[in-house]
Amino acid sequence: MRIDLIVTAVLAAIFGGLIHYIFSSHLWPNRHRTYSWWFTLRNHRRYGEPCPSDLILEREGYALGYSFKFKSALWVSYILNKNSIGVDVERGEDYYADPDIPAPYRVDPADYANTGFDKGHLAPSASVDFSRKSNDETFAMSNVVLQDPILNRRAWGKLERLVRKWTFTKGKLVVVTGPVYGKRNKRAKGFAIPRYLYKVVYCFRHQQGIAFLIPNQPTQNDELWEHAISINALEEELGYNFFPTFGSDSHQRKQSFNLTFWRDDSPWNAKRKRKRPK
Repeated sequence: MRIDLIVTAVLAAIFGGLIHYIFSSHLWPNRHRTYSWWFTLRNHRRYGEPCPSDLILEREGYALGYSFKFKSALWVSYILNKNSIGVDVERGEDYYADPDIPAPYRVDPADYANTGFDKGHLAPSASVDFSRKSNDETFAMSNVVLQDPILNRRAWGKLERLVRKWTFTKGKLVVVTGPVYGKRNKRAKGFAIPRYLYKVVYCFRHQQGIAFLIPNQPTQNDELWEHAISINALEEELGYNFFPTFGSDSHQRKQSFNLTFWRDDSPWNAKRKRKRPK
């Protein structure tokens, strides 16, 4: 190969990188604001509600079904793709009592103080940050449950990071997550403590789904996959109906459970499964 062609290619790459840096850092540093409005148009209830609730709230980055009995959301649903994940605005940290919840059923941030539990997000702050408003809404206490600190910071945190990573390798996802309460629940300062937390993820491009049902107890990163099940199995466990708008093939789509698909970090490519010629 000619030396002059190599030198030209290297210089072109350096020049292109320099132009991109100047463009993104100085000429148009807030370019994400010109298209982030598009994500506010998403209907996060589009695929249905998994169980009855007393009040449904729709936010820019998620929707939720709230229980007055438990003073907690029973489900939160949100749609993600790599573009909305990639905006990544500066995030806030201020929890607040949700003014859209009637006062008798509203939770204040101070109510969860000194309980020994974390304020666990259902719709994660790091996943819903395509605008400052959408991210601020994740800090509403209606989007928070009492969560074991180790679970929240390890296995559950790992799962949330995986979901964000999957948007880059598997395409658009719909996620439904929430707490599981029983007839009798342990309490902290009068508030019911979830027995489990669940998360359901469905990949549209490959029609693959997965669910996690994790005890609200100390759970390490390496224990995460022990709690992976099919969406149908979770439905049978909880009596819920996830994605009822899927239609006649709903059962088949939710029954599909390929653990290799989700544990594989590379894009799902049918060619990888072809046998090499001998």
